[in-house]
Amino acid sequence: MLPVSGSLEQVGVHGKRAAEQAVEDINRAGGVLGRPVELTTVDTEGSASVATDGYASLADAGVVGFVGGLVSDVSLALAPEAADDAVMEMSPASTNPRLSEAGRADGRKFFGRTVPSDSLQATAMAKILDAPQYADADRVAVLTVDGAFGSDLGTALGDQLDAEVVTEVSYDPAADDFGGVVDEVFADSPDAVGFVSVPGQEGGVLDAYGASDYEAPWVFSAGLFDGEIPPYYEGFYSASLSSVRTDGYFHLAQRLSDIAPLQPYAANAYDALFLMATAAEYAGEASGPAIADALQTVSGGTGHTVSVGEFDRVRTLVDAGRELNYQGASSGVDLTEALEPLSSYLVERVHNGSVEQVELLQRQFFESGGDQ
Repeated sequence: MLPVSGSLEQVGVHGKRAAEQAVEDINRAGGVLGRPVELTTVDTEGSASVATDGYASLADAGVVGFVGGLVSDVSLALAPEAADDAVMEMSPASTNPRLSEAGRADGRKFFGRTVPSDSLQATAMAKILDAPQYADADRVAVLTVDGAFGSDLGTALGDQLDAEVVTEVSYDPAADDFGGVVDEVFADSPDAVGFVSVPGQEGGVLDAYGASDYEAPWVFSAGLFDGEIPPYYEGFYSASLSSVRTDGYFHLAQRLSDIAPLQPYAANAYDALFLMATAAEYAGEASGPAIADALQTVSGGTGHTVSVGEFDRVRTLVDAGRELNYQGASSGVDLTEALEPLSSYLVERVHNGSVEQVELLQRQFFESGGDQ
């Protein structure tokens, strides 16, 4: 359940291709419990209402799990539906903090994700905005894309900052003109801008800033340093999931070389589907509750390592009564009780037209609430 049309089409299509690759790898190894995985694609268009209608058709068909949604609004709408139906939902990209508690029913959590919560993103962005070696801001403007993702991450960022939030502005990525948005952002002369958006929906605002006379460092949310770096990005920062590539990522990229470079969250989509299949194989039952119960066990950092394309190894280890530790394409994917990873983040900065990595914030930093 991904947006394979609309403004997020490229991200959604790459996620779909990655999920298809996971199915191919699983079925080549004999399928889950000796049965092939069947994949149906629902185009959510990035819309909660469209996704809800599409989900109803899957539930009626007896689906036990699905990859999606991509945007947080969709996942927030689907999580209670999936929980009521005991269907496992694994999102590759929805980062809203509220999803840490979403999708609970009958003592189980039917919503998981292979991407960390925005509570980590907010902590990392706040460090960059506050720290003397980075933006060193006393006054910050927070600019967010419309929707639950933008508003909730923007709120979390404001709560984490030591600096004063002087302006909070949201924007519609489908607007015809963004000059007024940029004027609002700089109305109270901020020292820096915290910018929360998603790949594919940020361009209009940033182009308007580049055409203006305003000047201040921006701190981006994850995924926005992709592709060509315009000259006016000089001195900008990003708090992004660690780009230290796993062996699994390179194996996946080889399988999907025809669409290289992979869009953000494609690797997460592969991991979401492969993890659900691994959980079902381990549990000995292809059902939503069985998958929900086994996900943390097969991803939690102990046991025999399995990775991208190794579903035959999954079956061999399960048959031998061994514990599993899935090391994914996106990360180690060690899921917490909330069925979400606690990952490292990179502080990145644009210097002389290139993106340089300046600090790695390890999971211990987030476990301490940003105090380490």
